[in-house]
Amino acid sequence: MLNRLLTNLRVIALISTCLTLTACGAHYGAARFVSDPPGAEVINLDDGTVIGTTPVTMFWKDSTGTRQMVPIRLKKAGYYEKVSSFWLSMRHTSEKQALENAQVVEVSMQKKGE
Repeated sequence: MLNRLLTNLRVIALISTCLTLTACGAHYGAARFVSDPPGAEVINLDDGTVIGTTPVTMFWKDSTGTRQMVPIRLKKAGYYEKVSSFWLSMRHTSEKQALENAQVVEVSMQKKGE
């Protein structure tokens, strides 16, 4: 009976440890891109993917929880392209929490001919 109890306690401890490690394993961060003027295409320069057209919100998932430098390029017809970067905090424990608390990244673009 005592052996069975000890085995059950070990199983419970193992499951608890696994759940704790899994919960701590994922970190999320999000950014809301706003441009002046709106309607600029946002491109992630790390991998060349198009994030979307401003205003747009994007999230990132990471296992380390360290902040990340994110380089971006904005393009809009009639405006000079703008390259920028920002530090993304990976402090959230869920995608939903990150999106609800997205960092605002504001970029002003210069009109061609001005």
